[in-house]
Amino acid sequence: MRIARDSDCDDARLRAFAAHRLTDYAFSHTTAAALYGIPLPAWCSAEIHVSVPGTCRAPVVRGHVGHKLSRWEITEVRGLPVTRPEQTWLDLATLLDVQELVVAGDSLVGGRPPLTSLELLSAAVAASAGRRGAGRARHALERVRRGAESPGETRLRLALSDAGLPEPILNHPIFDPSGRFVARVDLAYIGPRVALEYEGDIHRVDRATWRKDITRRELVEDLGWRMVRITADDLRDQAALVARITHLLLARAPRSGA
Repeated sequence: MRIARDSDCDDARLRAFAAHRLTDYAFSHTTAAALYGIPLPAWCSAEIHVSVPGTCRAPVVRGHVGHKLSRWEITEVRGLPVTRPEQTWLDLATLLDVQELVVAGDSLVGGRPPLTSLELLSAAVAASAGRRGAGRARHALERVRRGAESPGETRLRLALSDAGLPEPILNHPIFDPSGRFVARVDLAYIGPRVALEYEGDIHRVDRATWRKDITRRELVEDLGWRMVRITADDLRDQAALVARITHLLLARAPRSGA
């Protein structure tokens, strides 16, 4: 999974197309997603997706993929016309698998600020019944959550719930006995006091972040929590990861009468 950046959108190509397009159009699908900053799989191509109203002719341009939309709801990002976040997510449902779509959905509803809401996504899915990708969008929507702040956190949550473990709480705040805020952890199992932190490369290569993480972990564990650090390598061996977390949850499960 990669994070879409300006270079992925090839800003110059988009603006070149915009300068010569005379009729209604909007960038859509993965192109709109990249403009919004939605995480996309590494396999997504550099082709530019362009949509037009259903009454117009889809553009036929080398290096571009043309589409016709029955629902024409657009906005602007950096001065470029794009399909609205809800429509963009529905369009992604024709290209991505369910997990990739959940990652995109979590990004949309969990951004700062969020680009849309679960309620608006739900309404868009309901209005798209019978369209290509609608079933996949409906299944993915059931698993989209507010609170995830990275694709890794979403993938970790899905791996645990797919294995039959309880779904962890996202971005759980931890306070000391006096009520003072101590930390906010990525995922938490509150009963056994297990906190899961997904750590990207910045936690490893940035010295200030690394030192801050050490202090934060000590403060959290002093309050009786167990903090587990998860990396992309752990997600590549999900069976081992799930076994590790399962063992920890069982070992720390509250005992009746204790």
